[in-house]
Amino acid sequence: MPQAPYAGTMHTTAAPPAPAHGRQLTVRLVFGLYLFAVCVIVFAPQPDAERFTGIVAIVARALEGWGVPFDIGYPVLEFAANVALFVPFGILVPLIAPLWHPWLVMASGFALSCLIEFTQTALPSRFPTASDLLANTLGTALGVGLLAAFMRLRSRARRSA
Repeated sequence: MPQAPYAGTMHTTAAPPAPAHGRQLTVRLVFGLYLFAVCVIVFAPQPDAERFTGIVAIVARALEGWGVPFDIGYPVLEFAANVALFVPFGILVPLIAPLWHPWLVMASGFALSCLIEFTQTALPSRFPTASDLLANTLGTALGVGLLAAFMRLRSRARRSA
């Protein structure tokens, strides 16, 4: 079995191979579409945004039938939706920039969330919140973790094949 390029030295692993050009282009295109969708969701005026985010209220109302008060269900679901909104960020950024440390990816998710919340201060029908900042950052971290777990599983499967 061939050794890693740096075997026996301080560096025991090589940099990950560069993805194929077509795959990298696809990931960048998906990332651009994702950012566009995020902008529509977070910057649209409130009445228009409800077309995209109204599902949270619909589900919260449905949970009332199961005994979950709307005042509890809605904020929990909104927080979860903000987490879910940034999971793709945590997955796509490392695919575009594979040499970035996971902490840098998470810091980028935090920075993007800060930019969104700061921009919403200037929009009359939008309301920036610290909970959105936390949820978005958690979503980025979750995406980074999911991608890392997937890559480890894929690596193990390749080694055992």
